[in-house]
Amino acid sequence: MKRFVTAILLASAGLLTAQTPKVLTNQDVVDMARARLSDSVIIAAIHKSTCKFSTESRDLIALKKAGVSDTVIEAMESAGVPAPAAAPVVQTPFPLPGIAAAPSGATPGAGGYATGDPNDPLQPHDSGIYLYTKDRDGKFQMIPLERAAEQATKTGGYFGTAMTYGIKKTKMKAQIPGAHAGIQVSESSPTFYFYFEEKQAGLGRTHFGVGNLSNPNQFALLKLDIKKNDRETVIGQFGAFGSSSGSDTAAMVQFKTERIQPGIYKVTIDNMQTGEYCFLAQGGPVIMGPYGGSASTGATDIFDFGVNIR
Repeated sequence: MKRFVTAILLASAGLLTAQTPKVLTNQDVVDMARARLSDSVIIAAIHKSTCKFSTESRDLIALKKAGVSDTVIEAMESAGVPAPAAAPVVQTPFPLPGIAAAPSGATPGAGGYATGDPNDPLQPHDSGIYLYTKDRDGKFQMIPLERAAEQATKTGGYFGTAMTYGIKKTKMKAQIPGAHAGIQVSESSPTFYFYFEEKQAGLGRTHFGVGNLSNPNQFALLKLDIKKNDRETVIGQFGAFGSSSGSDTAAMVQFKTERIQPGIYKVTIDNMQTGEYCFLAQGGPVIMGPYGGSASTGATDIFDFGVNIR
């Protein structure tokens, strides 16, 4: 009898051990990077795993030398303790007044939907732009777009402007380092969610850099020109007959905006082509043109991503 009880206890202990989730470490991230998994896949693994990262300065240097991208390192630094368990769900047969219909995968519950799920678009999120997509298992996940880590502004066409006495305009371009964004979308009609901290006028002090942003229509969605080592887009131009700040209309991509709740907007885009893109909110310092006029040179907020349709 004793042996029988002991065998049951040992089997139970083995079962509990097998069910213990793996803790993601620095070495796991390095292994995934060396296997050439995309940043979006690695970040998704970080978001849905229990993580125990070491991010001291020497660890960050080691990660960089091992080929881990800045975008993934930022996700590692922001990964905290596992989210608390969801509050008990109170079933409701339909959304409460003022609450939009649940996206596919959301669970009805208190306030209209279950709480505590970071992949639920209706739950509170830090201000920013999030890609809403499915992982390999077909489950919906929220992936934040990182603001372009480095930006540079250059001007081109001064010679042509001078030779034509300002008739031909000089273009100002915002440059983003690297030929491809860390986050790549594999669908032609992706969905994004915009979160704004302040629900009325001035917004988003934690993530958005440009002031007075309160809805996605204050952003432009642009297709970027891919160069050898960077991507760029026109943000203004000036010449003899004045100047203008703004994006090249030929590079603009139309998108649809839907207000879900105060401070939460759903953005959908149809029939995107393979390429590099960004959401851009323009602002910043003003420069004077050689033939009069001025234009804004600061593409302050750029959130980039790529579309790679297989």
